Amino acid sequence: MEYTALHKLLWLLNAFTLTTQELVKLNVSPKITAECGKQVTLNCDVSSSPNGLSIKHMAWIQNQTSLCSVDEEGKIKPHSRTDFHCEYKHGQLSLIFKRVRPLESGNSKPYTCKLQSNRGASNAKTIVVVQECCWSFEGVWNEGHPTCTFRHVYPDGDVHWFHGSHNLSDGSVKQHTTKQVDNGWLTIHSYLEHNLSGVPYNCSLKSTASGRYIASSLVENPDLHAQRVRAQVHTTRARNGVGSQRPMWKCFFVLISLALTLN
Repeated sequence: MEYTALHKLLWLLNAFTLTTQELVKLNVSPKITAECGKQVTLNCDVSSSPNGLSIKHMAWIQNQTSLCSVDEEGKIKPHSRTDFHCEYKHGQLSLIFKRVRPLESGNSKPYTCKLQSNRGASNAKTIVVVQECCWSFEGVWNEGHPTCTFRHVYPDGDVHWFHGSHNLSDGSVKQHTTKQVDNGWLTIHSYLEHNLSGVPYNCSLKSTASGRYIASSLVENPDLHAQRVRAQVHTTRARNGVGSQRPMWKCFFVLISLALTLN
């Protein structure tokens, strides 16, 4: 009898503990799609009966590292990182990234919001998915070669060269492309062993994720560009010269007519 009574008591205690823990829930977005380089906010809200709830500790954690946390007084623990900050108000802890990077994203790097309260503990996870992007790019003429550089690329891309409507990346022209990873970002550098006059070159970055072009730049031979500018200046001066002579001829004609009339 004593064993049965003790067994029932333990079962009721366990059921009571589970019931009280179920009263405390955390609401997060399971998946957040963010545009790379833009601000993104991860919110964690406490959802439970407001009566008698006392938060002892609340934190955002990634890879067993606490990013931001608050104590039972609602004070945020300071941190040394500058790429994000935290805000806390009325049971909501927000983790705000100024510019989300690939390093903070992916299924293998979920964010966990953890709560400890007088009603038990709870946690909830969310992942951040960063969209493809290329922050900056430039095309220059370097040592007799058209050259392009794409910076802050994510996740990856292939450089395609064009000269007019001709795709030079079909193997007909030798192309040199290098890729370098820096702090989660990819830098892609490419140049051609090709130098033709006429229209400028076009280098475009094609995303390996979606198959679409996400960046493009024109590259022109500076000598050809200078010739074009000189031709435009010459044409403009010629037009202005013809236009400026017409009033002079009109004035001369008026003076001759006036002289004949007075005679």
